[in-house]
Amino acid sequence: MSLRASSCLVAAGLLVAAAALGPMVRAAPKPALREGARLIPRWPRVRLPLASAAQARRAMRAGVELLNPVGVPVPGVLALRGTHLDFEPARPLAGCSVYTLLLRAEGHGPLRIRLRTGCSRWSPPLQIDQHAHARQPQYAAGDVHLAATARGGVVAVWSQGDGRRSAVFSSRRLADTGSWTPPRRLGRNAPGSDELPAVATLGTGQVLAAWVHVRRASAMLLAQCLGNGCVPQRLDRAGLRRGPASVRLAADAEGDAVAVWEQPWQGHGAIWAAHWSAARHRWSPARLLAAGRRGSYAPVVAGAGDDRFAVAWERGPVGHESVRARRWRRGRWSAPHRLSAHDVRAQQPRLALDARGDLAAAWVQGRGAAQRVAVRRMVWPHWTGSSFVLRAHALHAAAADPALAFDAAGNLALAWEQQRARLRPFRIEAARWPRAAQLPGSVQRLDQPDGRGAGHPVLVADPAGNLLCAWYQLGAQGLQVWMARFDASSLHWQAAQRLSQPRQTVRASLPALSVDTAGSVTAAWQQYNNWRNIIVARRLP
Repeated sequence: MSLRASSCLVAAGLLVAAAALGPMVRAAPKPALREGARLIPRWPRVRLPLASAAQARRAMRAGVELLNPVGVPVPGVLALRGTHLDFEPARPLAGCSVYTLLLRAEGHGPLRIRLRTGCSRWSPPLQIDQHAHARQPQYAAGDVHLAATARGGVVAVWSQGDGRRSAVFSSRRLADTGSWTPPRRLGRNAPGSDELPAVATLGTGQVLAAWVHVRRASAMLLAQCLGNGCVPQRLDRAGLRRGPASVRLAADAEGDAVAVWEQPWQGHGAIWAAHWSAARHRWSPARLLAAGRRGSYAPVVAGAGDDRFAVAWERGPVGHESVRARRWRRGRWSAPHRLSAHDVRAQQPRLALDARGDLAAAWVQGRGAAQRVAVRRMVWPHWTGSSFVLRAHALHAAAADPALAFDAAGNLALAWEQQRARLRPFRIEAARWPRAAQLPGSVQRLDQPDGRGAGHPVLVADPAGNLLCAWYQLGAQGLQVWMARFDASSLHWQAAQRLSQPRQTVRASLPALSVDTAGSVTAAWQQYNNWRNIIVARRLP
């Protein structure tokens, strides 16, 4: 993704069709094209030179718009500067992407000029946990999570031993220097262990983290904003016989957030939630979302703009699970709703919300080798919508661990683990469900064909509509982390590339991905350094 951030677009870079503009544009030699589009910088502006100031004023009245690869207008400011029109994006354009400059000329149909931002390479792998303890097994690290911050920063949160017990640490990548801050321990240095962290970015750019604090036979759920003056707050309900088992976080564009967790109630698994209000700057009391003798487990949560959240979980005894969900909207939770069919077993729920109001849910349904990934799209605030079960390649071919992501135009992407046949290793497959389509598109394999099994896919979308999927895969060089990119301009998945380095480890796994508002990607994972697991990060600017 291009880093030519300080230069402007030269005139020849845009005049790819001078004749089509008629007299409005100064004639210029047609430049050589690169893959049908002219290379441009990501920042700070796109310049359109015209033949005269009068023509520039007419063009500005007619309208100039910059569209990203999935057709969504790029926010920015259009300015008239003599004989030039300058479009200044509100944020850098995503790299390695084709944008369309739409010029509505007087007396002509709209002219579309394709502009490609340059591509760049991943930064070298960098250990971000404490280097001083790299050869001390009691400081093993893992379970890393990422959250993008404002202005190109990113926060990593992970669980790591402190020499005696487990603790939760964080490190922040500084956008101005590109360096990672020294690891900082979250919470109070009190007796007990901290584990199972989660992290989310609020619309204000502030980052929230949550984790489970275990002391002797009891546990509690703590949350803390990452910044000066922030202190941990307890979220779960005190006085219960057993504490929370895990936590998930989601935030919206307005600065609100929801934490969900599993905590037994009256001897059975139950789902609880707490809501963070940006206006009140505090957490609500814990709310019981699902309880009963059948038990509820494995909650997940997704958030979107304007204080909209959805929570899903498994309900029922082993072998007879179903997927249930509730919505949060402006201070109220809806009644529970069953998403999965009544006659099949359903597990491993996943959720995604897009900015326009679509809700997507995926889960694994069926038993044993007959497990399939089911996906359902719904329009907020209704539960009705299109459902689809992804077909397997063979009768005895199980699926597992789905992942979901919406792009800026509301197109839905799916990735999951899939077997070709019974007892065969899992592979990573993906499909895309365009917003206007009735069913998902064709299924594509993402992992290396010569691998010996792959798992744990994670999926994100950048602001331009490109998709990135990461996973771990066993091969001739051990367990390594891989990544594939979906180009929204050409509508195809590019070849997978390895993120971890075989010279450094033969055991890298559990990747996490984060994309900032400029489309830059950060990947992190845990890998074994012959002494302990460390946390490694790379960035694609």
